[in-house]
Amino acid sequence: MGVLGKMLRPIVLFLTAAALLGCGREAPPPAALPAEPASVPAPAAAEAREAPSGAYGDPSVPVAGRVLGTVIHTQDAEELRYVVLKELTDRYAASQGITVTQAEKEAYVAHLREALSKDPAVAAELGEESDEDQAARLEIAEAFILQWKINRALHQQYGGRIIFQQGGPEPLDAYRRFLEERQAAGDFSIEDPALEAGFWRYYRDESIHSFYEPGSAEEAKALDAEPWSSGP
Repeated sequence: MGVLGKMLRPIVLFLTAAALLGCGREAPPPAALPAEPASVPAPAAAEAREAPSGAYGDPSVPVAGRVLGTVIHTQDAEELRYVVLKELTDRYAASQGITVTQAEKEAYVAHLREALSKDPAVAAELGEESDEDQAARLEIAEAFILQWKINRALHQQYGGRIIFQQGGPEPLDAYRRFLEERQAAGDFSIEDPALEAGFWRYYRDESIHSFYEPGSAEEAKALDAEPWSSGP
C-alpha cells in the first residue's frame, strides 16, 4: 500500500463504520442500496464549479434551475438536485436551530472507534492516527450527525415512509413533500425540462428503494434513538 493509501485508509474505515452505525448496525435488504441518496454527496468538482455572486457552475452552460436566489448552471440532474437540496436543507437546519455540539461529535467518534477496534489490525492503525486524522474524523462525525438530525426533523414534520440507506434510515416521503412544498412556494425551480424527470426520480420511483415495514416497530425507532448515544 502506498503512502497515500496509508493516509486515506483510516478515513475510509471510519466512513464505513459510520455508515453501519447510521444503519443501526442492521444490514439492509439486498435491494436497499440505491445509488443516489436523497442527501446527495457533492459532485467531485463541486467547489471548482461554484461561481460567485449568486451563481453555481459554468455560466457558459445553460441554466438548469434556481434555488433561493442562486442560478444553477449544469446539464446533470443529480448535480442540480445536490445544489437545490443543499441550499434548502442548510436553510432548514438554520431555521430549526439544528446544530451539532462538540460533545456529540466526540461521542460519535468514540462509538466508531469502539466498533473499529474490534479488529486488532485496525485497532493498531487507529493507535497511530495523526492530529489531522483526528480532525478529519470530527468533521465527518459532524456531517453525519447534522444529516441525521435533519432527517429526523423532516420526518417529524412531514411524516411518511422511511427507507434503508448506506448512511442510515432516510425519510424518503418527507424529503419529497418538503421539496414539493418548497417548489410550490417558489424557493426553487427547474428551468430545463429535460432534467425534471431525473431530478425527481429518486423520490418518486419506489422500485429503487427498500422500505421499512410501515407501522412496524423497526420503522418507529429508525429515527428515534441517536445512533451515537450510549443507549441500547
